[in-house]
Amino acid sequence: MNTPYWYTRTFWTLALGLFLNAYVFGVSAVALTWIPDSRPLAIWLLIWSPLWLSVGVVLGGWWPDSAGRRQVLRWGPFGYALGALLLWYSDRVWAALAGSGFLMVTAGIDSNVILTYSRELLPPATRRAAMFFEINFVNLGGLALAAAAFWGAPSGIAGERHLVAFIPALLVGVSLILRWGLPESILWKYEPVGPNRPGWRAVFSIRFFVAVCFAFANTTGFSLLSYAYGAEFLPRYFRMIFLVSTATAFMVGLWARLWARIPPRLLLLGGYGLATAAAYVLYRVVSPTTWRFWLALFFLSAMTSITYLAEDTFKTGGWPSRMRARLTSAVRVTALVGDIGVLLATHRTRPEYFLRVMIIVWAVGWMAALLWWRQARAPEP
Repeated sequence: MNTPYWYTRTFWTLALGLFLNAYVFGVSAVALTWIPDSRPLAIWLLIWSPLWLSVGVVLGGWWPDSAGRRQVLRWGPFGYALGALLLWYSDRVWAALAGSGFLMVTAGIDSNVILTYSRELLPPATRRAAMFFEINFVNLGGLALAAAAFWGAPSGIAGERHLVAFIPALLVGVSLILRWGLPESILWKYEPVGPNRPGWRAVFSIRFFVAVCFAFANTTGFSLLSYAYGAEFLPRYFRMIFLVSTATAFMVGLWARLWARIPPRLLLLGGYGLATAAAYVLYRVVSPTTWRFWLALFFLSAMTSITYLAEDTFKTGGWPSRMRARLTSAVRVTALVGDIGVLLATHRTRPEYFLRVMIIVWAVGWMAALLWWRQARAPEP
């Protein structure tokens, strides 16, 4: 009898990697609360994570396609260890930024390899359910950071910083031991290379275009909701908004096997459509002192989780294994550049304008899902 994937060592190795990726992504946003009168620095701290994540994602595209998935994954824990040490001993802003930047480069490499490796490792029959369940550890990583920031705040800036740095430092040793026994991807190792393979021509395909739109909508929508909105306009509620949004995303992700039964096109179309509607409701109810605000936040966070599970699985599919990491990297970097552009454009704007932009961002994902829905109803790879 075959052991379910989520009972295997490989699953927990890759899930732990995704947990660490998400955890470190929010560190620079949390660092806003460590700096008195941080508003002048807010935009630079908010774009710090996507900027250095982009660098890591570029490396995470080229390196594993050249050297193999397993070889790259083995080096990840060392990068997390160095970044955590820099963060732990940082008593100045530049040192904290250096630590979080190093963490983000590592997370960018790591996350790209894990997504491509998972796609190649799993049999088609159980791939979507297993990847959805695995990707939900991204939500758990964000929740762990939100909890560390929320409950570490009473202990002061130094205590909160040490608690935030402690979790990745603690998990590095476990991750290193688990990763050393991973097998190499058979698809990457033995896929034939020939003139008929699509290669870089895939970047001109409809699939690549909609994958970029999906990734842009999710990355930017999440950044605007969980980090930028609270940090820019509601600093008093930042930790609570972050905690509610990540907790909701994780709880919804626990139903991964249910979402995996829904056809991908329908899940993407419905998820992005409902996320756009929830963003509009949030725009209409701006005040965090009303229960309608928190209900809208809950619903938008739920849709963010569902669409994230679907689009993170979608963007690794349809590419030849020998170029899968590079093409996945190209999708993600293009989306991250868009995320940085939106964060810069919405800096120092009024809350109403900011929330209108958030509606447009989610609408981009919905229109891309509508375009993909109209394509031939072929089975998803």
